[in-house]
Amino acid sequence: MLLSLFSASALAEPVKGLVDGQLAPCPDKPNCISTEKGSLSPIAFGNTNPKKAWEMLQESIIELNGKIESKQDNYLWASFTTPMLKFTDDVEARLDLTNKVIQLRSASRTGYYDFNANKNRLNLLINRVNRKLNPGSLKNIHE
Repeated sequence: MLLSLFSASALAEPVKGLVDGQLAPCPDKPNCISTEKGSLSPIAFGNTNPKKAWEMLQESIIELNGKIESKQDNYLWASFTTPMLKFTDDVEARLDLTNKVIQLRSASRTGYYDFNANKNRLNLLINRVNRKLNPGSLKNIHE
């Protein structure tokens, strides 16, 4: 039993933070997704105050039962625990002031497949923040 616990923790992907000013690239596994590579669109905040958009992201993470582990002015790391099997996934965010977007990355700490859990989580998060940014819009109804 102890060996299996050690083996699982040895396979855990560490949170890397920003790498050369961007979110770390996903490993070659289907249990990671990032808006930095165009798999999903980032959160575009346009003319909204960037600080306000950053706060909306944090509110949305908490509303989706995430735990903010670390936050800075332009980087955030949160963790989510899957309800049934209690796996922990990490969500990272980067505030990109130049392009007026929030880039996101979600990855499982262990394993290989995630049955789209990380993609679904980012879609929920993106849609929730977009609704806060554009409360009168009907385009964000996928949640």
